[in-house]
Amino acid sequence: MVRNRKRPASKFLSRLYSRKLLVFTTLFVGFLLGCNKPLPATSTSPDQPVATDEQQEKNKEPSKTEPAKQVVAPKADAKPEELPLDPNVSVEGLLANRLSPDDLAVGWIRLFDGQSLMGWKNTGNANWKVEDGTLLANAGDPGLLCTSVRFSDFELTLEYKGTDTTNSGVFLRTPNVPTDPAKDCYELNIAPVENPFPTGSLVGRVKVSEQVDEPESGEWHTLHALVDREKIQVWVNGQQSVEYTDTNGLTNGFIGLQFREGTIRFRNIRVRPITYGILPAKNLSDFNAPAGNVTAELDSNGSLLLTGGKGHLELLQPHANCCIQLSAQTLAENVNSGLFFRCIPGEDMNGYECQIHHGFKEDRRRPVDAGSGAIFRRANAKAVLSDENEKAYITVIADGPLLSTWVNGVQVVEWTDTRAPNENPRKGLRTEAGTMMLQGHDPGCKIRFDSLSICPLP
Repeated sequence: MVRNRKRPASKFLSRLYSRKLLVFTTLFVGFLLGCNKPLPATSTSPDQPVATDEQQEKNKEPSKTEPAKQVVAPKADAKPEELPLDPNVSVEGLLANRLSPDDLAVGWIRLFDGQSLMGWKNTGNANWKVEDGTLLANAGDPGLLCTSVRFSDFELTLEYKGTDTTNSGVFLRTPNVPTDPAKDCYELNIAPVENPFPTGSLVGRVKVSEQVDEPESGEWHTLHALVDREKIQVWVNGQQSVEYTDTNGLTNGFIGLQFREGTIRFRNIRVRPITYGILPAKNLSDFNAPAGNVTAELDSNGSLLLTGGKGHLELLQPHANCCIQLSAQTLAENVNSGLFFRCIPGEDMNGYECQIHHGFKEDRRRPVDAGSGAIFRRANAKAVLSDENEKAYITVIADGPLLSTWVNGVQVVEWTDTRAPNENPRKGLRTEAGTMMLQGHDPGCKIRFDSLSICPLP
């Protein structure tokens, strides 16, 4: 049996010293060779591999001096964020201001919702404001409160109240700042009887008929104007005051309310664009064949029944600036449809979309999917003023980069496209002419379009 023998102490110490010397020498040489390299951030334990430079870069904590990471911009066609509810919007007031089916059927819309200046712009410094459901001005320099969009041929009605010193007016087909009412607009005057052009006159053009009763101070009175091509007719409290034929070729412009002297109030301001009809129709010759998974057919009344989706029916005639009016009734639950306009002809709904979707959450100010009248992915409707399985009347006015919509006679959107120009409205501003398309979004879509009409804006 062989036993382990103890090594002499002197030999053991000699070998231990030699090993330490070797380790020290190795470390010292390594230090000289790598003294210019940064020490690794990981442990130098022989059981743990040292991280590479690339791994260290990934693992290191960000420095306070490093620039913040760049935020990726949202896609051009992303939905807008859901904003907090606007406490200034009275849904009950908007619902009460919806027009009757008879008025809607012939195209009337309200220019004033009774609670805001939506749809108007102050082109001067008069103190225009909303007070007790009226538009009021009583101080400032003479100037106009103009509609945001232009109108071409139309019928207008409103009520006004003035005082003995009131000098005001309603401007038709006007620029924002007119210079000569005899040439660049039609000024329907509101003024005392001693004025050269008393109430009911067209300033610089024709004086009111002597048979028209003078409106009384401090009372509400009605003005009614019909502007159809070169012919202008005006009524005061139901009495015709003037009939005038223009030779200056004014074809379009804004509608303006004037402050000049004294207090003036306006209310119940309504306009009816004069349009030409597409629907009802006897056939679908004005349209391309349905594209995608939709079917389109006319019923015995000439209404268009659109079923299924995803797909569209394209109107052949392109339009740029125009007023579009339609009426439609959803015939199934949760129908998602829409009117596309300024589309790239022949492509799959590459245009602006006026949404048709009547759903809302706990509040009509909170639509399920942007809301009827919304410019989809751009501006939600400020309230859902339509209901499923009931006929909805929608008006769209596209005037340059400004898009405005009304549902059942009340304005729900005013949006200006400030994006860079692009052929495709899904990606940027398009003002050139494009086609219109009626959309079927889902396989269960079923909607009937009873009317569709257009008024071009030259």
